[in-house]
Amino acid sequence: MSKYKDVVVTLSKKHPETSEPVQAGHTYVIGALGSKKKWYEIDTAQLNNFKDEDLQKELYKLLHPQTHH
Repeated sequence: MSKYKDVVVTLSKKHPETSEPVQAGHTYVIGALGSKKKWYEIDTAQLNNFKDEDLQKELYKLLHPQTHH
């Protein structure tokens, strides 16, 4: 079973699919887990407040949503 620590995090100033530049002051946080890839946009100033582990956890939620029964 995968864990959030398995998520590979990449930061980019370009959109992962279109390569369009991100708006000023923002960064794309891209996560890969196996063949799955998700991303979100974050304020670059906020990015400095997060550790890699925080980014991995957030991306893991997007990549591996928990189903509640």
